[in-house]
Amino acid sequence: MEASSKSGFSKFAKALIVLFVVAAIALFAMISSVADAIGRMTGGGILGEKKPHLTMLKVEGAIFESEKVLSILSRVADDKQCKGLLLRVDSPGGAVGSSQEIFAALRRLRERGLPLIVSMGNVAASGGYYIALAGETIFANPGTLTGSIGVIFQFPEAEKLLDKVGVSLQTVKSGALKDIGNPGRKPTPAELRFLQGVINDTYDQFLADVSESRRMKLETVRPLADGRVMTGRQAKSAGLVDSLGGLDAAKRCLIRKTKVPDDVVWVQEPKPKTRLEAFLDPESQSSLSRWLSGMGERLTPGAFFLWR
Repeated sequence: MEASSKSGFSKFAKALIVLFVVAAIALFAMISSVADAIGRMTGGGILGEKKPHLTMLKVEGAIFESEKVLSILSRVADDKQCKGLLLRVDSPGGAVGSSQEIFAALRRLRERGLPLIVSMGNVAASGGYYIALAGETIFANPGTLTGSIGVIFQFPEAEKLLDKVGVSLQTVKSGALKDIGNPGRKPTPAELRFLQGVINDTYDQFLADVSESRRMKLETVRPLADGRVMTGRQAKSAGLVDSLGGLDAAKRCLIRKTKVPDDVVWVQEPKPKTRLEAFLDPESQSSLSRWLSGMGERLTPGAFFLWR
């Protein structure tokens, strides 16, 4: 009888603990939601977006997809109260197509008359530099790593490893070049020549956009476009950026250009996550898992504007 009573009490205690945890999470969520709602209403969101404001768009990390940034730029284009855009780049680059899509969307905003200033953070290299080219004025810190103008195509070659474990890949293909990048065998000389042609064409597109955006002759750009990374100060001397300065300098520049008050509201994009969203976000991974995830992207065959 006593054992049964203790068991019942234990179950009741566990139920109370579970109920307490659930209530604590619910209270945390409610408080966080209210605090974040107030912050957004007074600090650039909701109320701020109903009056003249400036938008700061952050592009951080490797660029392997463009949909989120393109959606934001579409929203900025439709926002009549947005008087200017500050692009903050902290990226080593990424996929060719995504970098070009973001660059083209930014350039369309400029063509529509929206002032666009760029601020480079720690790194704005390769595809990160590509999207920065859309700015009418590019700011870099003296120690920012930028440049790395070029294209890279990599794929793993696991033929020796597969031989050791007794595994082979059988391929049925419709054409001689259909399985370029097959990790189960060495590439043929013809395949390498073909891939070099693809890379050269993509590289020429990059060079043309640098030349046009920076108003530099191709013969001036080409010696700088051998994949070398350079500091912000070196890039300034080479004509690849306009001014040396940090985020505050870029903000002041945009304020002067748009002639808005110094205390203008800044709207941040992407929208900052609420505390609850950050707490529940499945993408909030450890540094190791984020690194491994990025490594998986980098091992995917394809052409990249990426500083390795």
